[in-house]
Amino acid sequence: LKTPTDIKLSQNYPNPFNPITKINFYLDINDFIELTIYDLRGRIMESLVDEILEPGTHRIQWMATNIPSGIYFAELKSGSYREIRKIMLLK
Repeated sequence: LKTPTDIKLSQNYPNPFNPITKINFYLDINDFIELTIYDLRGRIMESLVDEILEPGTHRIQWMATNIPSGIYFAELKSGSYREIRKIMLLK
């Protein structure tokens, strides 16, 4: 697989959120994508995407109903590319 030359991870919306937020990202080629939510200690809270996706804009919804309030990180990975956004859950 070719490494994407253009990937953009947008800030989630809304942020802060309770209990649902949307995370958007853009890909320029088909690629294997991982979108994972981590807590402040680096523990995986949820794996939202773990598959090959088509080029274009993708909108993923995270429903954090059973997750406590706090600061979390959304990490988007594709090959050697990695981008992280801080997200805040307020209940």
